[in-house]
Amino acid sequence: MAENTTEERNGHLRTEVKLAAGEKVALCRCFGSGDFPFCDGTHKTLKSSVGPVIVSAPKEEKKED
Repeated sequence: MAENTTEERNGHLRTEVKLAAGEKVALCRCFGSGDFPFCDGTHKTLKSSVGPVIVSAPKEEKKED
């Protein structure tokens, strides 16, 4: 499961999301999500053309000997 932390730096909030190998998440860009930074579909109810950004971490490749 994706982990996230938010901290304030120089008066601005900074959110970091860590993904496991092969994991995919939808991140909110409308700033209306109740589950921010993750998208919960709130953008569909707003008069905005902004949808989520989909981010995925590559799967780990198995090394052959």
